[in-house]
Amino acid sequence: MRQFIALIVIVSFCASLSGCATLMCGTSQNVPVSSDPAGATLQVDGSGSFTTPATLRLERKRDHILVFTKDGYEEQSFTLLHVIGGAVCGNILLGGLIGWFVDALTGAQYRLAPAKVHIELKKR
Repeated sequence: MRQFIALIVIVSFCASLSGCATLMCGTSQNVPVSSDPAGATLQVDGSGSFTTPATLRLERKRDHILVFTKDGYEEQSFTLLHVIGGAVCGNILLGGLIGWFVDALTGAQYRLAPAKVHIELKKR
């Protein structure tokens, strides 16, 4: 009986650690975006319209394409990449496969890089 209780305690402890990045970092990230000159129109992933400077809240589990336009300047595109974050190691060491699976499923195991975007627009 004691072994069974000990097993339940251990499993409960490991389950509480699972999804560490999901709990600590979340599934989205704020990314400050600016341009020189300021006031450029920014489209994210083919939709939405923002004016620079702006702070975007983007999901971590995929890349994002940012397109900058401004009258008198060339259009510029920038790809914001999703890369594996450091919390994956913590999940593998502490939370095991369950924690890693939760973070992989939600996208929390990733971070967007670079953390800030600044684009220098070129005159036509």
